[in-house]
Amino acid sequence: MQRPLRVIGRSELLPLPIRQKAAEELDFPVEFELIDGIEGLQRVVTRPESFDVYLQWHTVDLIWTARCIQAIDLARLKTGPEIMAAARSQSGVSKVIDTVFDKLFVQPDGTLARTPSDRLSMLPLVHGVDSFGYLAALRDGLAPNEAATWGWMLDPRWAGQVGLIGDPVLGIIEGALAVEASRSLSFEDIGNLSVEEVDEVIDTLIHKKKIGHFKGVWSQAEDAVRLIQRGGVVLQTIFSPAAAKLRGLGVPIVISTPAEGCRGWHSDLCISAATGGETLDAAYDFLNWCQDGWAGACFARQGYYATFPDRIRGHLHPDEWDYWYGGIRAARPLPDPEGRICVPTGHRREGGSHRERMSRARVWNTFMDEHTHVVRRWRDFMEA
Repeated sequence: MQRPLRVIGRSELLPLPIRQKAAEELDFPVEFELIDGIEGLQRVVTRPESFDVYLQWHTVDLIWTARCIQAIDLARLKTGPEIMAAARSQSGVSKVIDTVFDKLFVQPDGTLARTPSDRLSMLPLVHGVDSFGYLAALRDGLAPNEAATWGWMLDPRWAGQVGLIGDPVLGIIEGALAVEASRSLSFEDIGNLSVEEVDEVIDTLIHKKKIGHFKGVWSQAEDAVRLIQRGGVVLQTIFSPAAAKLRGLGVPIVISTPAEGCRGWHSDLCISAATGGETLDAAYDFLNWCQDGWAGACFARQGYYATFPDRIRGHLHPDEWDYWYGGIRAARPLPDPEGRICVPTGHRREGGSHRERMSRARVWNTFMDEHTHVVRRWRDFMEA
């Protein structure tokens, strides 16, 4: 009997409908394990034999260098021709998610680059931009023309009511955006801070924490929902699935479009270096199933964008497509992946259309050169 295909990833990237549908439609057993960013990364790097497919975000260069994932044969992917066409044209969707191609192709010397080849480090799946969200009532005391800014995260007007993400890779980027905006600084490369810049950001966050500025720190979307729903938080960094859930609960959450831009991200499927035989065949079947269209439509209903939107358009009602991708006001109440209403009639997604929102990516999720220092100093912040 064939052993189950073992798939690991964050809960936001493996929602229940995806797990259920895969179990129904694939002709082999699949075991899903929900695991957060840092724990997942440690697992992938140290125990590649313990999983088969990893739904990664911003870690591909590290896990490739650690030799814990294997190259993906472009010829075995249904979207292979589309991936190659996008890489060569650098137009259409490839311009929206240009950074995805930076480490996509395996080169003859084993390094990763954007020069097309017949082997991939990962299969691009979904992407988006994140920022911070706030309760609509927060604006009642502001001037009508006050623009949202990352500086709000450190603004004393909301002392004791601010929430942060606990992931050091994302947290240091968002912290840097907030420090820049609140102190009129300009980091040389906000996606790759120096040791001194990391220290400046963390020292600022520690100071704010010690004077009670932050109400809480979250790691999963469910935690972010709880902080705003009943935790006393009025403003915090947030993922799209958490915002959708809050709206479904009737919480008037607004997703900001900060003047400084947003944090861009993409999530991709990787295959363990230890996977082979019929399990490797199953891994390719799973990768192709994820790109067939149904899964992408499911992701769309929680605010994520598919790498190849045309593949999912037929799986979304025109009203859904218009809202999530077109940036048009919802013509009717719209459902989340589990069928619960998460968008009220008349709501327009903040930031506009797919292209408009992605064009606001100021910085992309990445591992900085000083990652070890980032993790150590982030621990200082968490323990302060």
